[in-house]
Amino acid sequence: MTLDAALLFGFFLVFVRCSAMFLSAPIFSGSNVPLLIRILAAVLVSAALTAVVKAGLPAVPSDMYAFVSLVANEVLAGLLIGVFIQIVMLAAQMAGSFMDLQVGLSMSHVLNPSNGQSSTVLSQFKYMLAMIVFLAVNGHHVMLGAFVRSFQIMPTVTGGTLAAVQQSQVALVANLSLIALQIATPVLAVSILVDAALGIMNKAVPQMHIFIVGMPAKVAMGLLAVSVALPATAAAVLGGIEYATDSLFRVMAARG
Repeated sequence: MTLDAALLFGFFLVFVRCSAMFLSAPIFSGSNVPLLIRILAAVLVSAALTAVVKAGLPAVPSDMYAFVSLVANEVLAGLLIGVFIQIVMLAAQMAGSFMDLQVGLSMSHVLNPSNGQSSTVLSQFKYMLAMIVFLAVNGHHVMLGAFVRSFQIMPTVTGGTLAAVQQSQVALVANLSLIALQIATPVLAVSILVDAALGIMNKAVPQMHIFIVGMPAKVAMGLLAVSVALPATAAAVLGGIEYATDSLFRVMAARG
């Protein structure tokens, strides 16, 4: 393999797609990850994979319009890969928001180091747990595998790809919202039982502000349900990653 203009241009295109993917993917897109680390990671991954995906790379363009079109194509393709995986993490965060609302922790906020914004306690916990599961099941390897495969089955983003993105995103968000609800179900069930018990006690002792007195018990039972349901959370995140990857591959294969 000789170092020529075609190879250098191919490396540049791979670098652009990889940078766009890291910009929207879990872990790498966090604001707590230094910019220099992200750039260096994109350079190293691109250098390692350029020779692997060389057959799917276009030729060096002859004019500026073709060059800009190729760069825009790589940016869209990279963002597409990262966003599909990132939605799984957001589904786990959504499940945590459901839990916070039910157990009475929706007013407590902590700083999310990944995006620099504040979020509720359990939503932040579920988001961090989802990222740990993502790394534990080699989700980053799955993402890099999808990155390599994208050069084989989706060298260019076509109108059919964009139409498939619209359809797949709706289905993906719907299914991951259902997964988020399933993750939060144990806490929702415990919350309903505790609220029912407190309601009965309130009828028996109407002079006592039972819902205020019983709030610590509700929080404690909710946290107990969260701890018991941790294995189910990990399984749900794994299933979400698999579903998101399958949806991504269907989008890549779309033509039109």
